[in-house]
Amino acid sequence: MKTIEEITDILIEDKNLLFYKIMNYPIPREKELFSLKKKEVSHKTEANNLFSWTQKNQTLKEYIKIINRYWRLYRSIPFIKHIYLCNSITFNATNEDSDIDIFIITKEKALRRARFFSWIFFSLLFLKRGKINKKKKFCLSFYTTIDNTNLYNISLPKSDIYLVYRIAHLVPLYQEERYNIYSDNSWIYSYLPNLPKNHNINIWTKKVNWKSSTKKLLENIFWWYFWKLFEHLIKTIRLPIIIHKKNKLWKKWRWIIINNKMLKFHQDIRKKIYASFKTQK
Repeated sequence: MKTIEEITDILIEDKNLLFYKIMNYPIPREKELFSLKKKEVSHKTEANNLFSWTQKNQTLKEYIKIINRYWRLYRSIPFIKHIYLCNSITFNATNEDSDIDIFIITKEKALRRARFFSWIFFSLLFLKRGKINKKKKFCLSFYTTIDNTNLYNISLPKSDIYLVYRIAHLVPLYQEERYNIYSDNSWIYSYLPNLPKNHNINIWTKKVNWKSSTKKLLENIFWWYFWKLFEHLIKTIRLPIIIHKKNKLWKKWRWIIINNKMLKFHQDIRKKIYASFKTQK
């Protein structure tokens, strides 16, 4: 069995795995090295290009054009404070059939209104991902309120590297105000001590940081008048759909989170989640 120092030397010599050393990610064990190297050589996208951490994915440029085209949309959706790009696109791992995953932070006590309006706006522009058509469509599957941005509570017990990497690779798309989600998730530095204190991953997307007049108007209307009734109405109408989805995903060892501060519809196939968490009603 090789020592950690010897494994580190191997990683440094292998340019494809230098990523781990630069970011100070947990070093793979010796028995994992062969499989990691094998994946680097054999894993190809549909465009027949090798996956790379050092070169821009061939399909990324096209996705960035689509994302930047709708900057007016991001600043016009009421009750949304921040929008982040996440998952495959921020990991330079898109392919021709990828969707565009976004993580949405809403105003406090306005979770369902934010989801309602984002669903309406993206649907009207035919940008929302559907069950059949997901290519270059936006996936609206993860919402949380601004007072619930510490994501440690949804991490797996002991160690959840997957969630840590997702947070570390968030890319700001819209920010209503100056905000750094890393400050609310400082626990990730125990995994990634070399991670910069501010977002440093750049995929050349525009970041918008001001409200549109449409957003201001809708927020005034739906914030001050009957807002509790509107939130309750959305929740009541959606309840049968949520129950159906919950039962369906439960049987398939998948998981969703639904409460007044978080809506997470990402179909996570990790069975550990099923064993560790219960749906919050």
